[in-house]
Amino acid sequence: MTTTPANTPASGEPRLAAAASWAVLSASFGLSAATWIAMARLAGFSAKLHLPLLDVAADLAWLMPVAVDGYVVVALVLWMAPVPARVAEFARVNTYAAAGIGVAAQSAFHALTVWSEQPAADRNVWQPILAAIVGALPPAVAGLAVHMRALIRRESRPTTPTADSAPVPSPAPAPVPVPSVEPTRPADPTPAVGPEPVALVPVEPTRPAPVAPVPSTAFVRRNGTPLTREVTR
Repeated sequence: MTTTPANTPASGEPRLAAAASWAVLSASFGLSAATWIAMARLAGFSAKLHLPLLDVAADLAWLMPVAVDGYVVVALVLWMAPVPARVAEFARVNTYAAAGIGVAAQSAFHALTVWSEQPAADRNVWQPILAAIVGALPPAVAGLAVHMRALIRRESRPTTPTADSAPVPSPAPAPVPVPSVEPTRPADPTPAVGPEPVALVPVEPTRPAPVAPVPSTAFVRRNGTPLTREVTR
């Protein structure tokens, strides 16, 4: 039986790593939110929402990080959750798209801001480039931190069999017909009766029939007179 250390929660993540990840997540979201608010004000979101009960005027530009970074969180969590494959694929594409737009927009905003603040005679190229790299870090780190937290939640969740993952019982094999063999009957002990013996009768040899004499005539001249003589053979 394995026991979990005291400084490790049920998810298997050390407590120090969990605390550090939440700190990084909060800082990255705060920096990203500040850039989104500045971009919203630059884009013209300067209206204020008055709350009569609290007597507070809320700046609408503060809703920009909630709309953008919040959507990244929603898409990433749905991607990592046990949802249907079609929903997970749509959430994955939206996670990459929203995070990529945030990184590109904030990087360009900081680069152009530094470029515009430099005097025209003393402008340096490396400062806008450095500003673009540094400006891209908060949204990128925020997305990676949320991704890490979603992976921890997903991997530490106990897997339970669902209707889709339940094993499908295989059909029982059809019975193979076995030909019935009739038992062999013992042979009849009564001997078989053969045909009755036939008596042999001696047969006398056949004698050839007598041959009748065949008359033959021969003509002989005696004293000029033909004579006939019978010759038997």
